[in-house]
Amino acid sequence: MPKRKYSFFMPAEDHAFVKRSVIYSRMWLSDMGRILCGIIFIGGMVSSPGLHIDAYMLPSFIMAIFITAFIFAYINRPNISVNRILPSPCSAGEHLVYDVVVKNEGRYPARNIKISEGVLPYGIYDAPDHPSYEGFVDWLEPGENITIKLVIRCKYRDIYDLTYLLVGSSYPSEILRFPVKIPKNNKLIVYPKFITQTDFYVPFKRVYQPGGIAISSNVGDSNEFLNTRDYRKGDRLKDIHWASYARTGKLIVKEYVDEYFIRIGILLDTEQSSVWQKDAEVLETRISVAAGIADAIAKKDYIIDLFAAGDILHHFQMGRALAHLENLLELLAGIEEAKNVNFELLQNNLSPHIKQLSSMIILLGDWDKRRQDLCDSVESMGTKIRVIIFRDKPLTKEPDREVTVIYTKDKEWLIK
Repeated sequence: MPKRKYSFFMPAEDHAFVKRSVIYSRMWLSDMGRILCGIIFIGGMVSSPGLHIDAYMLPSFIMAIFITAFIFAYINRPNISVNRILPSPCSAGEHLVYDVVVKNEGRYPARNIKISEGVLPYGIYDAPDHPSYEGFVDWLEPGENITIKLVIRCKYRDIYDLTYLLVGSSYPSEILRFPVKIPKNNKLIVYPKFITQTDFYVPFKRVYQPGGIAISSNVGDSNEFLNTRDYRKGDRLKDIHWASYARTGKLIVKEYVDEYFIRIGILLDTEQSSVWQKDAEVLETRISVAAGIADAIAKKDYIIDLFAAGDILHHFQMGRALAHLENLLELLAGIEEAKNVNFELLQNNLSPHIKQLSSMIILLGDWDKRRQDLCDSVESMGTKIRVIIFRDKPLTKEPDREVTVIYTKDKEWLIK
């Protein structure tokens, strides 16, 4: 998962203390309860400078109501089971609307129930103001179940753990609830935000692939089937077409042909030099563009090799019958940033794959000698490359070749 860095200067909604306070205040107090809390606070402020007992009567009376409401809320804790039904993953910046099945496991009706997510991890947030949010159930008979909708705002890509929900009833006071924590573990995948690069140009050539797609994807050892022919001495037994042998009584073998097809490599530089939010946004832009380019290339029926360069080299293939865009997006959702990429080691790990690629798209976070040597190494093996650099400030070194520089402050991700 991407490592999130805590900072005092991050938005208030990202502070764990603020998130916990907001969630539990919503669960403990009804709308009327929040109004009464405000009256207690104002009454206390007004009465505190004086010495008259009468000034404390209203706050004290409301406090007594709260104590009574707490006792009733504790006694009427609902015996509820919940089950999330998560839809297909959404992208960063979107809202995820999902169903929660609520069932009354108790012997008595459950009334005035509020259901909410617990304290969510950094990067996702409860969204009770969304028009689809339905976090309340008025009445639930014993054994009855009902489906409601909850909403999560997904700010960042990641693979999140949803660990529990909170359930509480404000019956009979309509002031206070006693939240019950119900463990329920689910994985929530948030894809990186991306825009399909419809006009993206890729320099390529068809490359001979010994063994066809099966060999190239390391999932088998057979080539592309062409036709059948009579058996010749020296043919492999595994190539015999037994159905034809049963019909004709003579040995028939399957004949294969090696393929020429287009394999596009995408190399993603995951180096993030500092913990500042701007550097994190530059990395997120690179990941988003990588997803958009992969989506555009996949529609042309090419094979895509994604290489994510970080502390380890991630290699993933998609296209044709190998995998789908959703699988690639899931990988990108969990990619972590690297503090310092070892580009020399990266070159050694890439070497076995480069000669099989028609071209390589290299997405970098800067231009320096390490990255220049990497590009020279790829080109020296006869593979065409296209270099795209993402920055929020000037490059460290002036490029010695044609590159595309994208400044994230422009907010323009469509690349030609």
